[in-house]
Amino acid sequence: MKKLWNLKITHNKAGKLAEFLCRMYMRLHGYKIIEKNYRCGRGKNTPYGELDFIALKGRTLVFCEVKKRKKSADFLHALSYEQQKRIMFGAQYFMKYHKKYRGYSIKFDVFFVRFPFHIRRIKNALSDHFGR
Repeated sequence: MKKLWNLKITHNKAGKLAEFLCRMYMRLHGYKIIEKNYRCGRGKNTPYGELDFIALKGRTLVFCEVKKRKKSADFLHALSYEQQKRIMFGAQYFMKYHKKYRGYSIKFDVFFVRFPFHIRRIKNALSDHFGR
């Protein structure tokens, strides 16, 4: 357990709080959150895991990954190559089942969060392999 503002908070709850803060950040920057904790498939073991959230602004979809760490130095190693592939495959999965977003621009942003209020957004953090 971790103490946050003199409250005991579990690791899982801290992660959910970090995701919530990042969604609010995006909303304050004019984005609409269209999905949160989007499961890519059915059942407990999904083929591409879960996307933290998907935001929309105009005709641009942003697939967002949130990483919470205790120290800023840990941000450098927070997103492995396998996780990057999972996010991109998850985006392809989403696009396959949500055809209304065909023709939209796609971006991949990563948020790094360190409590209490340090949020860093890396725009276009992953390369786009959709052939655009």
